[in-house]
Amino acid sequence: MIVKDDVNIIKNILSLQNENVNVKVLDTATSAIKENNYLKMFEALLPCVDDIDVLKTEILKTLKAIRTKNDRDLLESILSISNENIDLTLLLNVYKVLEKNSSIKDNLFDSFSNNQIKAKRAIFDALKLLKVLNKESTVVIWGSWYGSILVPVLAPRVKKVIGVDIDEDVVNIANKKLFSEFKNVDFQCFDVFDKHKNYYKETNLIINTSCEHMKPMKEWKWFEKGSLVEDGVSEKEPKLSSNCWFVFQSNNMFGIEGHINCVNSLEEFESQLPERAKVYFRDEVEDTRGTRYMLVGKLMPL
Repeated sequence: MIVKDDVNIIKNILSLQNENVNVKVLDTATSAIKENNYLKMFEALLPCVDDIDVLKTEILKTLKAIRTKNDRDLLESILSISNENIDLTLLLNVYKVLEKNSSIKDNLFDSFSNNQIKAKRAIFDALKLLKVLNKESTVVIWGSWYGSILVPVLAPRVKKVIGVDIDEDVVNIANKKLFSEFKNVDFQCFDVFDKHKNYYKETNLIINTSCEHMKPMKEWKWFEKGSLVEDGVSEKEPKLSSNCWFVFQSNNMFGIEGHINCVNSLEEFESQLPERAKVYFRDEVEDTRGTRYMLVGKLMPL
């Protein structure tokens, strides 16, 4: 059954699709369940619903979920009772995944952690400030992982979101289970340094929050001279959109597995950018394990 620490992650997941979420009842109810104090659970749920028939149905569903140890049904019941018109799609999809893949719980929940929320919120704030995106934008996310935070926020606001990751299991979960409801979202499995995709020619924003996991961005060969029409190299076919922004994040968390290219400062990170990158916004985001460095800018003609 749901542990008390899960409530914070649940809150983070719900916040991505709902502006105002009352998790106080959830916290109280789940605590009561763990104490086998069902009177306390009913005291938390009863004031939330005026319609006694609805309340009866939901409480019976809650009790059945407790008996069968079904976290998904338990969450749906408690949150439906305590929050009117709440969108539970992403949360329930997460728990559907965990029903068949319980071993990935820590990894999947980590993708919704406070540190991840904070880092991605910095991206959304910068994009809003610079007025980068609109309904006609195409966004590509390199090293997308599950796309947990970026996808549900971006997908309703842009034309297309494409996530790219080298982990096939992660890509399949994101594509088929987490975000299958979004018709404008696609995840693909390949190494971004090995392949060029034609959709880069229509891409308006490249996001890479995993720069510490890969070679410096200046080594991505399709940033070279001739990649933009405006470079004026007639014998080369353009590889990038003439209106392409980027958001890159790295960090100084050297001791974490898979971190092969950490940096110690914004200046060091900026030295890894391709020649055509013009930075418009810089930020440092504190993490419980170190500092994240963020650079936002546009790819310019050479």
